[in-house]
Amino acid sequence: MKYGAVAFWGLFIAYFILVHPCILYYNAYHTSNNTPDGMLALVFLVLSILLWSVVLGFILRLILNNGILAKRNLRYIEQYGKRLDGIIRESKVLREHGSGPALREIILEMTNFSGHRILHTMTITDSRPEENRFTPGKSISLRIDPSFRRNPYFFLEGSHSKVNYMLFLPWFIILAGVILYYRYAYASESGGLGWRFLELSHPLIVIPASSIFAAGIIYFIIRVFIMGNKTTAERLKLKFLGEVTVADIVEVTQTGTYINNQPQVKYTLEFKDKKGTLIRTGKKQIVSLMDIAQVSSIKQKEVIYLPDHPENFSFFDEINN
Repeated sequence: MKYGAVAFWGLFIAYFILVHPCILYYNAYHTSNNTPDGMLALVFLVLSILLWSVVLGFILRLILNNGILAKRNLRYIEQYGKRLDGIIRESKVLREHGSGPALREIILEMTNFSGHRILHTMTITDSRPEENRFTPGKSISLRIDPSFRRNPYFFLEGSHSKVNYMLFLPWFIILAGVILYYRYAYASESGGLGWRFLELSHPLIVIPASSIFAAGIIYFIIRVFIMGNKTTAERLKLKFLGEVTVADIVEVTQTGTYINNQPQVKYTLEFKDKKGTLIRTGKKQIVSLMDIAQVSSIKQKEVIYLPDHPENFSFFDEINN
C-alpha cells in the first residue's frame, strides 16, 4: 500500500510536470516567430539551459551523495568515527530474495553519548539471513560520524558498501532526452528563424521550472511540517549526542495552519540545560485533530537538546523512534 501510494503520487506529479505542459502548448496556436526580438529569444534560450542545468545538477548531486561520495564518507567514518553499542529489540523482514540477501528493519536500544537511553530504527540488507545475526537480543555496534557532516552519518559496524554505477544510467537518459528535445524543437519549430520560437510558455522552459518549483514545495513540506524544520543530520545529531530533560509547557496555541486537515500548534516552553541556564523557546508541531484537546492540557514534555547549543532541541518522542 505504501509503495503503491508513492508510485501513484510520483506518476501524478510527473504527468503535470512533463506531459501536461506539452499538451497545453502544442494544442495552442504558435508560430516560429513567437518572440520577434532576437535578443529576447536568446535570453529565453539561456534561461532554459540554466533551468535544465539546475535540474540535472540536482539529480547528479543526489546520485553522487548516495554513491561515490557516500562510499568515501564511509571509509572516513570507519577510520575516525565513534563506536556506539546497541541491542536489537525488534527485527522484521521487509523483503526476501529466496536464499539471497533480505531487506530487514531493526529497532536498536542503546545509550547515546550523553548517557540517555534511545531507540533507533534502521533498514539494513542482511546478506546472510541464514546466520540469524539480527534477531532480537543480539548485540551490534554502530560507527558514527560525531560531526554529522558526512552522509550517511553512521553505519553498521562490519558492513560493506559498493557503488551502484547503474544509478548514473537514468541521469544520462534524462540528459540525452533533453538534448534530443532541443534538437527536435529547433528542427520542427524554428522555421529558419533560429530560436525565436521560444517563449516563456514553451515546455523547454516550463518543464524545468515546474520541476524546480515542485521539488521546492516537497522539500518545504518535508523540512518544516514533517521533520520539524530539521534536516536528517540535525535530528541524528540530537539523538546520538543530545541531553534529555523535562520542559514546562507555558502555552499551547493553534497557528491556523492545517496539513491534511490536521492542525499545527505552537508550544511555548521552558527548560533548564545541564548548566542550569533557563531556556525559553517555542516549537511548532502538527497534531491529530482528535488529540487537540489533549495536547492543550499538556503541562510537561520531555525534550532533547544539544549540550553546547541548548536552543537546538526537539521533543524527545519525535526523535526517539
